[in-house]
Amino acid sequence: MKGLFLFSLFTIIYGSLFPFEFKNINWQTEGLPILFSTALFDGGIADILGNIVLFLPLGFAGSELINRHGNHRKYYLFLFGYGFILAIALQIIQLFLPVRVPALYDAIWGILGIILGVILARIIQVRFPEILKSDERLALFALACSWILFLLVPFLFSYDVIEIRKNIMQHMDINQYRLANVILYSCLWISYSELMADTFPNRKNFFLSLEFALVLTTIAKALTYRNIIEPEILLGGLIAIIVMRSGVFKIINLYKIIAILLLFAMFYNSLYPFDFFKYPLKEFAWVPFSELFSDDMLPILRVVLYKVFIYGCILWNLYKAFPNIKYIGYFCIIYAGSIEYFQHLTLQRVGGLTEPFIIIFLMTFIKQHKEKFELYQQDSAEEKTSTP
Repeated sequence: MKGLFLFSLFTIIYGSLFPFEFKNINWQTEGLPILFSTALFDGGIADILGNIVLFLPLGFAGSELINRHGNHRKYYLFLFGYGFILAIALQIIQLFLPVRVPALYDAIWGILGIILGVILARIIQVRFPEILKSDERLALFALACSWILFLLVPFLFSYDVIEIRKNIMQHMDINQYRLANVILYSCLWISYSELMADTFPNRKNFFLSLEFALVLTTIAKALTYRNIIEPEILLGGLIAIIVMRSGVFKIINLYKIIAILLLFAMFYNSLYPFDFFKYPLKEFAWVPFSELFSDDMLPILRVVLYKVFIYGCILWNLYKAFPNIKYIGYFCIIYAGSIEYFQHLTLQRVGGLTEPFIIIFLMTFIKQHKEKFELYQQDSAEEKTSTP
């Protein structure tokens, strides 16, 4: 949990101060007027949601750390106070970044994100206490949630009949389907199902099922304005349901097949349409995540969630398929680095260090278990010992 707390701090600071191109300004004539020139809702819904989501993990991790060390209420005041000071400090520092638009209201939305993170932690503590028994179990749950969040971004729901009809008709157009995407999304849905099964091993709940997640997200995507509709996601989910309910896991080691398919599908999709040219004139993005930043935070969030989930699934499936093979994590770093290198040689894509850094981040939370990948072996042993 300390790792998540520190990583949240790093993400907030990194995301708020990127691209680190500071410029000296006059504090009185330029700084203060800019800082106080915007109202609470001037940033728009995308900016508001982006700030809330950015600070939410900090509140979640902070709440859990407080709960594990006595649950003293005064520490919640420290969490909110230091979070507010951090948010204001970052807005002041942004005054010296010409490409950023600082606003004090961002600090308000940041605090709201921390509060929602604390509330989320308390809800999980009450409803699903088994998730918080180990950081590894929480990591798998967070990885599964990143898939659902990726499907729901940009969270802008509206009942527009024309928009809904257009979203539905995309699923009817055979030209919208690519085999590589169908394979990819089928593997991702199967991985999501198994992640939830490992997170809740003793719970049989329809609301945690693959079917419910598929129906919920499909309806939500149809009702979402300014969303990107991938028809292959629904087809991939239906294929995943057939595979999971067929009992094929009892016959073969499906983790090996899923891992291999994900490796090939991700490599293919990352370089499609393979428009290579010999002497690229663009610069390699040596600063991690630099190719993801734009004025609109929600598309950035969507891309990050997608990459975190797919690389997390690749790493996790390889761990499950080959629990005794060393250097799987290093293989994934080289694999992600090779994708970035080849992307640098294409016309439309940008190569950088983002994807290898995502693998390194995931390796700190998703662990490889020798002999047998079983998160609950220790819990089962403790229950047997305590049983009279």
